[in-house]
Amino acid sequence: MKIQDKVLKTAFMLVVLCGFCFYGCDLDNYDAPNATLTGRLVDSETNEAMPTQTPNGARIRIYEFYKGEWSPQPYDFWVKQDGSFENRSAFAGRYRITAEGAFADFEPVETDISGTTTLDIRVTPYLRLSVNAVPGAGGEVTLSTQISRSANAPKIRTVSFVCGKTPYVDKNTFVKKTDLDVNSVSDDEIISQTYSATLTGLTPNSTVYVRVGAFANNAGSHYNYSNVLEVKLP
Repeated sequence: MKIQDKVLKTAFMLVVLCGFCFYGCDLDNYDAPNATLTGRLVDSETNEAMPTQTPNGARIRIYEFYKGEWSPQPYDFWVKQDGSFENRSAFAGRYRITAEGAFADFEPVETDISGTTTLDIRVTPYLRLSVNAVPGAGGEVTLSTQISRSANAPKIRTVSFVCGKTPYVDKNTFVKKTDLDVNSVSDDEIISQTYSATLTGLTPNSTVYVRVGAFANNAGSHYNYSNVLEVKLP
């Protein structure tokens, strides 16, 4: 009898445990995300996508309208290097959308998201940078840039010339970088001239990717960037 009692007790415990497991599974059976938000950060002056870096460049922040009020906690995701963004994990509904990066503050956008919703967010970058690259013998490339700034841009502090082995190159991802400290130079003087730097020690007969970034003082330490250029070294 004692053995039978133990068997019955064990069987009972297994039934109870299975019941808790099924109950727990039922509680976690939430609907999956069913909407996608795509778009671009668009330069309000040039109407082109704004180059940035990813991650730690620009980010999108969305606040859901739920039970009659805006959620106090945003859902954040990074903008891609080419200025585009995509979030496939949204739920259909109404949202307030804003962004953070190297651009002036702007009014949040309110929109409904359902299915696949495309939205361009127009911003005014602090800085706009050109880029020119001249490859040289012996594994070097000379980069040059001219910088323009928006009327309310903070002080320009640093200009960075970067080179990488892939198109995903920025101040944090590079094989060669040169930083110019322009903190003591007036912004009027900075935008009136061309800055250049020669990056050396690269591999001859190879392909590299280059761009120029600049930092105008902001709390998020966000940089503005030129587009990326592909350069074939002799």
